[in-house]
Amino acid sequence: MDSTDYDDAKIQVLDEPGRYAVLLNALAKGWSGDLHQCIQKLVPSRDLYLTDDLQQAERTIDTLLERDYDILFTGGGDGTIMFLVNALERRIRRGDIDRREAPPVGVLRMGSGNAIATYLGTESATAKLRALRAGAPIAIHSLHLIRGSERLFPFAGIGWDAEILNDYEDFKEAVRETAIEDYATGLSGYVAAIGTRTLPRVVRQSPVRLTVRNRGERAMKVDADGEIVETYGEGDVLYDGPVRTCATAAVSYWGYGIRMFPYATLKRRYFMLRCFNGTVGSIVRHLPSFWRGRFPEGGCTDFLVQDVHVETQGRAMAHQVTGEGAGYERDIEWRITDHPVPLAVPLH
Repeated sequence: MDSTDYDDAKIQVLDEPGRYAVLLNALAKGWSGDLHQCIQKLVPSRDLYLTDDLQQAERTIDTLLERDYDILFTGGGDGTIMFLVNALERRIRRGDIDRREAPPVGVLRMGSGNAIATYLGTESATAKLRALRAGAPIAIHSLHLIRGSERLFPFAGIGWDAEILNDYEDFKEAVRETAIEDYATGLSGYVAAIGTRTLPRVVRQSPVRLTVRNRGERAMKVDADGEIVETYGEGDVLYDGPVRTCATAAVSYWGYGIRMFPYATLKRRYFMLRCFNGTVGSIVRHLPSFWRGRFPEGGCTDFLVQDVHVETQGRAMAHQVTGEGAGYERDIEWRITDHPVPLAVPLH
């Protein structure tokens, strides 16, 4: 693969995949039975790397870079994809590898949330691995992600969305090794956690006052149709008021096909920030619209931003990054990455 400047074109198409490796977590839920056997048939043993823990995965990534693969594919949810993205980013920033020589991360749809895979339009992992084996062309998507204090991510938030994720993890733990354990994983588990844990608690909570200040050169407020209605300069306050959740994303989806951030990719080198102060009832009454990222009864304020500082007044709010609980925060900075991340998907 040549050192094409991914920043010049959002999508680059390669006629063939070149040399690729597949890195998978051998202990991930679902890595057994038919899927295990199928992947082993589709990927040559010399190019299939299975890991049992994070330390082994880090060592394996170094091995893959030494062997000079053109693309490194990995499968799982958004957290798995971003683990590999961030592992490569750390090596680039340390100077271990030049950014232009770092291989793209190939996305295989194998997890539960799959916001990145949904955004890229990728099908099941087995379908894409069959295409790879047949020498299918590869689309390299050049995507600017969001940077927090320590890592890159496609979406994050504080408030209700993070509370739901925390409740989901608690719910799964509570039913582990019971008859409903399988039911508790995936969308059905989220719905159960929301209904039994999140909703009964949040309906009694008062919103938190939050201030969002623009630190980038320019920011824009957009209406429900994605039209720019106001612009801001560096240092301007974008939002100062009560919120139930404040979330941000560089991709349109939030997992499970929920298009929570419809304008995340409206402008190159910007990401979407959404402040929501609606009610539980409004969401329940308009679930189909909510699934498309629209709030007919209002309560939602949207921005396109490059760099923001978010601060809560009063209590800290639950925090999530890439769909995983990240504690509680009062003070957060989110900014667009300086360089795009190349993500690879087979086209057939």
